[in-house]
Amino acid sequence: MPGGDVVPASAASAPATTNGAARSERGTFRLADLHAGGLDPRGREVQDILWAVDEFKIYRTEAGISPFFSDDDKTAAQQKHIYLGLGADIAEFNHLIHILRPRLSLPGRTKRCANIIHYERELARCIAQALLGQPEQARASLANLSNRLSARIRNHARVVHLLINVILVAIAIAGALIFARSGYTSAFAFDVKEFSLAVMMGAVGALFSTTVSLQSMEVDPTVTQTMHWIYGAQRVLVGAMGALIIYFGFRSGVLTGLFQPPGDGLTVGPGRFDPYWLSFVCVLAGFSERLVPNLLNGHAEAMTARSRARADAPARGAGETDRAAES
Repeated sequence: MPGGDVVPASAASAPATTNGAARSERGTFRLADLHAGGLDPRGREVQDILWAVDEFKIYRTEAGISPFFSDDDKTAAQQKHIYLGLGADIAEFNHLIHILRPRLSLPGRTKRCANIIHYERELARCIAQALLGQPEQARASLANLSNRLSARIRNHARVVHLLINVILVAIAIAGALIFARSGYTSAFAFDVKEFSLAVMMGAVGALFSTTVSLQSMEVDPTVTQTMHWIYGAQRVLVGAMGALIIYFGFRSGVLTGLFQPPGDGLTVGPGRFDPYWLSFVCVLAGFSERLVPNLLNGHAEAMTARSRARADAPARGAGETDRAAES
């Protein structure tokens, strides 16, 4: 059962261990046998008792939060039924709390994160609220708790996403600088320095876009760290590729009418763009995810229209000739 072990107290047997929980005279595991430092009916160490009343206890093990029901079979059955009704909500909480847990287990680290303890105690309170006869209020409390946990994870994920973008952009800039200073001669006669500048500025534009939209960015709280790296790499790659496409468009003359370089735009050397102008255009291409796709779509539609016009021209000419002959 998600969120805990649904084990009726009257039926659960304690494991045979030297330092485990004590057995009662009847040979069954009783409510009084459950205590911090001992073992639960499944042989797991009880790390803490989060909630304890005469009718039940809620405790924590390494596996998570679990309830232990009443010694009275009838009461335990009722509590089990109520607890099962919270199953979906507890499963959602457990999934979120697993994401919030630190990924790295440092040597000698025994203390649990204070944030995790806070949310686990809140979960215990919600379960206790349900077992004490307020299941609807418990569901509402659990939903509120999950929403708070989701918001915290989203904020953390946004920061992680930004840091990943910063790292990837730094790598792109370092790689482009090394490439520009390598003395490499392109087999296609590309200007290596302008090529590298376009990549760098496109990546910078992508990073600026991510930074500006960070607070409003929609983040799935269940996304893994690997997916953050993939999304971050995708955004930086799109920015760099968009800048290169813009650069190739200007070099080919296709986009000459879109932006005009200052003066003749060739102030650095023969056939070279002004680096400040090129940097700005490439940052713009990296910043706007829709700029380059819209330009490509526009040019594709224009080329399609011209092709259709050329294809229809002979047919229109033949039609006009026929009408002239008939007249």
